[in-house]
Amino acid sequence: MDTNAKLIVNDAVSDHLYPALFQCFTIIICGYIAGRLNAVSKSESKGIATFVGTFALPSLIFLSLARLDFSIVNWTFLGAILLAKGLVFFAVIIVTMLVSKPMHLGQAGMFAIFCTQSNDFALGYPIIDAIYKNTHPEFSLYLYLMAPISLAILNPVAFVLLEIHKQRENAQTVINSRPHLQTLKMFMQLCKGIVFNPVLVMTILGIIGNIAFKHQLSVYIEGLLDVFGQSFSATALFLLGLRMVGQITRLRGPALILPCVLIIVKLIILPVVMRECVSILHAGTNQSETQSLSTYAFLYGTIPTAPAVFVFSNLYQLEIDLMASSMVFCTFLSAPIIFLSSEVISMNEDFADQIQKFGFDVSIVALIAALWILLVFTVTKKYKRIPHRLTLCLNISQILLAISMIWGGPSNNNPLSWHATIQQAMQLFSTYSCLLWTSMLTIGLLMLQSRGPCFVVTLWPVLAFVAWGAPAVMVGALLAATGGLVSGEAVDTIRLCVLFFCITREYRTGHIDA
Repeated sequence: MDTNAKLIVNDAVSDHLYPALFQCFTIIICGYIAGRLNAVSKSESKGIATFVGTFALPSLIFLSLARLDFSIVNWTFLGAILLAKGLVFFAVIIVTMLVSKPMHLGQAGMFAIFCTQSNDFALGYPIIDAIYKNTHPEFSLYLYLMAPISLAILNPVAFVLLEIHKQRENAQTVINSRPHLQTLKMFMQLCKGIVFNPVLVMTILGIIGNIAFKHQLSVYIEGLLDVFGQSFSATALFLLGLRMVGQITRLRGPALILPCVLIIVKLIILPVVMRECVSILHAGTNQSETQSLSTYAFLYGTIPTAPAVFVFSNLYQLEIDLMASSMVFCTFLSAPIIFLSSEVISMNEDFADQIQKFGFDVSIVALIAALWILLVFTVTKKYKRIPHRLTLCLNISQILLAISMIWGGPSNNNPLSWHATIQQAMQLFSTYSCLLWTSMLTIGLLMLQSRGPCFVVTLWPVLAFVAWGAPAVMVGALLAATGGLVSGEAVDTIRLCVLFFCITREYRTGHIDA
């Protein structure tokens, strides 16, 4: 994209991306508040889940497939997406089967769906449309083609595993039945479950309807299903918030490991695999188009998991709480990744100005989070104990860094004055201090384990002098040497030395601890 196109994309991100993210996350929070206040009971939430899984989602799937024009499709690009999703899908199934004792086919199928199915319509379309509406409008249409990759090709494999697990569970409750009759009954129930699965049935019917009606549905059918389909986004996200009530507090310690692994696979591994597959297969007609498609594939991979996964877990009554918690965490953690990816895509040639604006936005969020931590430490008086005292010092340095970034404003064109000098000095001091306090916290934890809390209390003034005194000396020397105008090369050199010191200290600390 040329500079004008990037400027258009940048404006679109500011005008449409942020409202789209705000809407989705606000609906989830509203659902959580409604459940927390018991405005919606558990029986009522089950009714909402039935409506979403049986009517809203199948209608949306049928419409998206039946109205799609397959003549404008880049099949190489879709083949690359299918390859990437297939690799991650079957890798998750195989790893889950190998790890679970005994082998749990239901978990393998559910986890594979979680790691590969994106929230294409409720969250993906507003984001993609906001970024590419003026430069690559066809990218939004590809969502209707990439969704069937999961719905019609990969998910049926998972549904078979889920049905097998379901029928095995039901077979275990049958007493005094002959083995061959149990096998036959399980097979019949498996076929019945697949045939009457509304999601799979509407996926197949949508493809058949596209061929039969030549992607031009009757106004009556389209109008009826469109009403159901439009209700999916809000109800699915609201239901997701409802299911989170009482589940967040359960995810502590070892219970966080599995959701974190699933989220890492979905938000980090899948986007990278997608980007590499598109690049390797040369999906575009030239290098520039291939690069655009690979970037688009990466952004598409960062879209969080679809609420439909939670609906599937409700239908099969399998890992409902785990899927609900993982869904919300995945959605909220995807926000900064999507935000960063969108900003990089929309970035024009003035990289320094864009980075300054991005740092300003992030600093606002960081300041709120850091002040909240400071409030918690103050109210609970945890700062009086080790190692929370060291963590509090790191938190204070982060507050100073966020204030200095906000003080500088979203642009970095302020004229040289004593205000700008103080702001720059505070920013450098807090940056160096954050790096050093991270290293001092590592040393404090090692001493706490090996020498005890009393030794760390006596050592604390030394750590504070190093983490706060050394940055003050370095910033003072820079200001004295440059007369208030800090050189970029000098700042980068000192930052590199401090970073190298922190890395070597943490490596030595970890080596001694091991």
